[in-house]
Amino acid sequence: MDKPNGIASAADFRQLAESSAWAKPERVVLPKSGFAVIVRRPTKFYWALRRSGWQEELREKIDSIGMGLKPEFSNNDLLELAREDQRMLSEAFVESKLSLHPGPDDIDPNWLPEEDAQFILKYLRGQVLASGQDLDAFRRGKPFNPEGSSADGAIVREDSH
Repeated sequence: MDKPNGIASAADFRQLAESSAWAKPERVVLPKSGFAVIVRRPTKFYWALRRSGWQEELREKIDSIGMGLKPEFSNNDLLELAREDQRMLSEAFVESKLSLHPGPDDIDPNWLPEEDAQFILKYLRGQVLASGQDLDAFRRGKPFNPEGSSADGAIVREDSH
């Protein structure tokens, strides 16, 4: 705490949230390419930090989806959400790193097959289950929710490639 009276500052809370913004890195096998990567998932703290920088109108539109509404997104809204996905992807990849200007040890996101890119976004958003059976359901584009499952897991396979 920076304040002499011992009261926490906004910076203290932001630092706490930033330190808790990412889950432990995991090995994930991408479904199309079969390549393994090390990625970490954003936590609720990550989303709280990111959302704080969005315009209020965009936050309200996102919140309205949770209430069953179907808001109309402007081109600017969609551009901002695409930028958010790009930021999240670049921060989530631990090994190999993603970069729009890749060095010798980096991956250009444009090199990812579409199915792998969609899968990793679903993984980062917590929309893909940890069940190995779910990977096949994802490939066919059919939802798969076994009884008693929750939608907060990800497919993490220990395949050796």
